[in-house]
Amino acid sequence: MKILSFSSKIGYAVIFTFLINCFLGCNGNQAQDKKKEGRLQPVSDHKVSTTHLFLTYIDSLAKLPLAQFNEAHIQSLNKTFSSKLMVEIYNDEKHDAEKSIVVQYYKNEEKANKIKAGTICLIPESISDSLRVADFVSYFGDIEEEKPLIGITAQPLPVKIKISESTTIKLTFNSHEKLDQAHVIMVEVLKYN
Repeated sequence: MKILSFSSKIGYAVIFTFLINCFLGCNGNQAQDKKKEGRLQPVSDHKVSTTHLFLTYIDSLAKLPLAQFNEAHIQSLNKTFSSKLMVEIYNDEKHDAEKSIVVQYYKNEEKANKIKAGTICLIPESISDSLRVADFVSYFGDIEEEKPLIGITAQPLPVKIKISESTTIKLTFNSHEKLDQAHVIMVEVLKYN
């Protein structure tokens, strides 16, 4: 048996220590990754924000064709969203405007009027606090501001977002912030010919 020199033994010890550290380092990373995986939730379990849910609801309303834009279809749409969003059709006798999004459907029978049907969505403060004009712009596109017909008004005029030739969304907001940061308090989905 050959006797190894002192420097060779040190070299082997350094290499052995290096390999052991690499091995232990890999195991440590796996243990940390397992801990991280335990804390992360699968994508399907993540909660969707109320703002995004409301924008999706308005998008669904806007996509209804005029022939299906009626109280029955809106009620059906409300049921689809009811597990995640408190939406109810306006009722004179009972509605909870402080907790629910109150939706009122209307139809225009006048032939001269371009707007044939619409829905008004009154937004409770709990949702309005996190729902800004900028959210609608990023989801639907650019806004068109209305020009006042007579002087300056105390409350800003609503803004519109044209979705298609037959659909427009009209936003009413509070006047305390810049337009893009203003809280939306009412949304109208308007249907044309």
